[in-house]
Amino acid sequence: MNWTKYLPCLLILGMGSGCSSEVKHPGENQDLCLTDSLLKIVSVDTVHLHDVADELTLNGRVTFNQEQVAHVYPMFGGTVTELRAEVGDYVRKGDILAILRSGEVADYERQMKEAEQQVIIARRNVDATRDMFDSGLASDKDVLQARQELINAEAEEDRIKEIFSINNFSGRSFYEVKSPVSGFIVEKSVSRNMQLRPDQGEEIFTVSGLEHVWVMADVYESDISKVAEGASVHITTLAYPGKVFSGNIDKVYHMLNTESKTMNVRVKLCNEDYLLKPGMFTTVNVECKSSGKQMPRIDAHALIFEGGKNYVVTVTPDNRLKVKEVNVYKRQNQECYVRSGLSEGDRVLNQNVLLVYNSLNAD
Repeated sequence: MNWTKYLPCLLILGMGSGCSSEVKHPGENQDLCLTDSLLKIVSVDTVHLHDVADELTLNGRVTFNQEQVAHVYPMFGGTVTELRAEVGDYVRKGDILAILRSGEVADYERQMKEAEQQVIIARRNVDATRDMFDSGLASDKDVLQARQELINAEAEEDRIKEIFSINNFSGRSFYEVKSPVSGFIVEKSVSRNMQLRPDQGEEIFTVSGLEHVWVMADVYESDISKVAEGASVHITTLAYPGKVFSGNIDKVYHMLNTESKTMNVRVKLCNEDYLLKPGMFTTVNVECKSSGKQMPRIDAHALIFEGGKNYVVTVTPDNRLKVKEVNVYKRQNQECYVRSGLSEGDRVLNQNVLLVYNSLNAD
């Protein structure tokens, strides 16, 4: 049942019942008790002291997880006859990215034909030598030599077959460039009819998975002592203003950039929905080492801001509801540290607070 619509009635029932008269706070017109009926639509939190964790705001950017990046190079020179992938395409491991016509591949195909022919000849020679041995026209040495020649021919054939298998030769001098991993094509430096040389050492495709990405953040020299590996971070982006990505600093690069005088820290984030794109700018809020001081901490939903001041609705020991002004030290994510106005063990409302607050301050 949705009890919220019955709130006015529940508040009326709670007024005065079981509550003794007291001097009222400014703005309060009458006492209101926390009854069983009212508890159906509000929640009560007990205030506890917590270490105050400072927060450091850093500028960051999304980058590829280098552990998931694969660079694709041509193993043989040739002419690009077909392209089957473009930047942004998702490919699976083993998918064909491009096809080349290669003179080097044609040479291997010629060697394969020769190796196959040599195996045929060697097998015929073994059979003939055995027949001659049975007829007394060949010695044991001749048979062993014929068998060794067959072994050598088959080994050469296997060697070339393995080259074909590893390098994805598809016949007729064509060579297939396949993706070594599943992921997105993030770079492509090849076009149709382009002449490629294997000794150039330039990658033709870059493939990267985006299931996990890195966020690299810059730490100014004056803030280096405030960050450490394992620190919790909350990351926001311009693209998704209402979404917070949470993680931890997993690496601190203990070197300063000579120009910017900043040190990099890295955060690994799960990105299964592909929301984070490499190149995005981010705001990285780092929970720093505790300063050692403690303050009451409450949920931000318990606060009411009015007239430039912050208020909470407290529950007294005899279950009366009272409006109390508090001095907020700082707000961090969905929690607030309170400098004054609350103590350990106090109870505050944390649901439908505004409705109760308005009832307590009604004219």
